[in-house]
Amino acid sequence: MEAKKPRGRPPKKKTLEQEAQEFRETKAVKEPPMSPRIYLAGQALAGLLAANRGSYIRFEDVRREAYEWADKMLED
Repeated sequence: MEAKKPRGRPPKKKTLEQEAQEFRETKAVKEPPMSPRIYLAGQALAGLLAANRGSYIRFEDVRREAYEWADKMLED
């Protein structure tokens, strides 16, 4: 059985700019941006965990402290 040949014009090749635009649209974040408080709490959390040095701590305590630091950073 012989393969069918495509009919009509061959598809146009996209320019590099068109490909980049399509790629950017597919990678666009659909979620709302983070609040400054959540961002700062995440940064504080990274610092708290790095400074922990292997001792065991409770998740709730670290989360509370991270948000306390975020709130302190946002104070006027």
